[in-house]
Amino acid sequence: MSMQPQLQHVSKECLIFFYSRLSAPCHLHASFELVLPRRGQVRVQLDGQERVVEEGELLVIFPGIVHSYEPQETGDGLMMIFSDKLFSNAEEDWLTLRPARPIIRLDSVDRDVAYCLERLSDFARGETMYTLLVQSYLSLMFLRLLPALQLESSVCQATSDLLYRAMAYMSRNLSAPLTLRATARALGVNSYYLSHLFSERLHMGFRTYLNALRIDQARRFLRVTARPIEDIAADCGFANLRTFDRVFAERCGCTPRDFRKAAMELRLARGEAGRHA
Repeated sequence: MSMQPQLQHVSKECLIFFYSRLSAPCHLHASFELVLPRRGQVRVQLDGQERVVEEGELLVIFPGIVHSYEPQETGDGLMMIFSDKLFSNAEEDWLTLRPARPIIRLDSVDRDVAYCLERLSDFARGETMYTLLVQSYLSLMFLRLLPALQLESSVCQATSDLLYRAMAYMSRNLSAPLTLRATARALGVNSYYLSHLFSERLHMGFRTYLNALRIDQARRFLRVTARPIEDIAADCGFANLRTFDRVFAERCGCTPRDFRKAAMELRLARGEAGRHA
């Protein structure tokens, strides 16, 4: 089968931004996720296995892979999230594949990978995102990465696992008024049993996990868009701005406005560093 991804378009299907003190709850989605630490380590759980990503390494997470990031006190880097729809012309069903080696040392692969990452980071610094350029860099980078990733089949019991299905359902419906009962009904299970599953395997309640997912998505919007905070709150499933501000402050230790300001300062600092490199 062909292993060369063919990209169609980027626009809203691609997010490229600098992160600071990366953290995220256990989740999955239908997107590729790449993390490049610039300073400090990243601790990630991939399907329940803890891994550490060092400076000079690239983490590659395929669609449908359950993952989370341990909270960092220091450290920053580059994150890219792009939909598997961008590879819709390829023959592969990416949801059935996973990398046997999800962490790659950049000095062990073709230098085109480091070059493409640097060019893509320019968009996180604020450079205008030209679709054809983004397509070209991503396509070349993946072409060079695929042999090192050592792709294998990801077909296993995960797709029939109730928690996996619940996480996928919640990720697809974050903007909807989700409740434990409605989610359990959609999955055809008892709400008490679903609640017990979240407590036992994720060590948090349904509502806590849902809020964590919504805040994680809100942080992405705050980093890469200038959309009004009220619109972001609504799109992430919060009934009103007051609730959004309260939950955001509880999880992030600051207001959404302060978070956006800090993200802007980090982007500007990276932009200055890039111009003087």
